[in-house]
Amino acid sequence: MDSLPRPFTITVDGQKVAPPVENGDDRIHAATGSDAAVFTLNDCHLQSNGWFLGRYQVEDRSLLPKRVYWFKAGQEDRIQPVFAVEEEGSIVLKFGGSPLVAIDALLFATLLGQPQQKVEINYQ
Repeated sequence: MDSLPRPFTITVDGQKVAPPVENGDDRIHAATGSDAAVFTLNDCHLQSNGWFLGRYQVEDRSLLPKRVYWFKAGQEDRIQPVFAVEEEGSIVLKFGGSPLVAIDALLFATLLGQPQQKVEINYQ
């Protein structure tokens, strides 16, 4: 699915995906935190308060986990699509085809399926 019907929060391995901390950059490595960002998914764009969450279009070619960033509005063409896929009765987000993981509180998309972490969407 390229869209979801209502706003939601995301937890990764029990940790909330946090809103971006403004630092003047156009792109910020996404992290977990005590506050939860509230998202919408429309036309493969995962949005929260004028920011978009996703993988950068240009990445290294290694099989290492890929960084997931917050992008300021207006940069949607630089972001790989995010899809919602139904698996085993729940919705799973795929970032450029890969699942989301938290490593040392930073968000990545894992290409090889390791580590595996539970990702939950909580509708608001």
